[in-house]
Amino acid sequence: MKALRSICLALLLISCGEAQEDVDLLRGTLFPNAPRFHPRAEALAARRPLPPRLEVGFPTRDLSGIMLLETERAGVQTWLTADGATITLEHGMLTSALGFGGGLSGSDIRQSAGLILNGGSGQVERFHSFLNGNDEIELHAYKCRITSLGPETVLLRGNPVATEKRQEQCYGVAQRFINVYWVQNSTGRIVQSSQWTGDFLGNMFIKAVPDDS
Repeated sequence: MKALRSICLALLLISCGEAQEDVDLLRGTLFPNAPRFHPRAEALAARRPLPPRLEVGFPTRDLSGIMLLETERAGVQTWLTADGATITLEHGMLTSALGFGGGLSGSDIRQSAGLILNGGSGQVERFHSFLNGNDEIELHAYKCRITSLGPETVLLRGNPVATEKRQEQCYGVAQRFINVYWVQNSTGRIVQSSQWTGDFLGNMFIKAVPDDS
């Protein structure tokens, strides 16, 4: 399976009417040396209708692709790449990124979510856990300032969606990063975001792909 390199993100929003097209999109995995198509991903790709999709990418590595929704419970979603890497989103906010090499194994984003999803601004704390080279969990704490960057229109499959763009600037002992969220005005849902996964790959771009209905 080969990474999709230097492809316009809009191309990933093309309707997937044919089964082969669906599989081809799913095979746009983020790593070029994946050994094979993961059985869980293969089972998801065989479903009809196809499960919900996310357009994702790592801008620092010029990698992009599609993930499929594997599970959802109480607002927590697990999304899967072709080779079995996963991310979890809690109401659209990244809480883990596993299988991407040095990624985020877990996070407490409750304070951040309380402001971002409800239009608030101010300072919060968030906590991340990472698995180090000795298979030990390292806990990192961050102070974050959340601000509004004003209204911005996002295109979802060519359709304009009114959002408020919100920024989260975070500082820790040895790390700093910026997350950006586009929150839909009519639903309060995060429809697009750029969220940090760790030092190895940096921020992941995440965008909802509307269904065909």
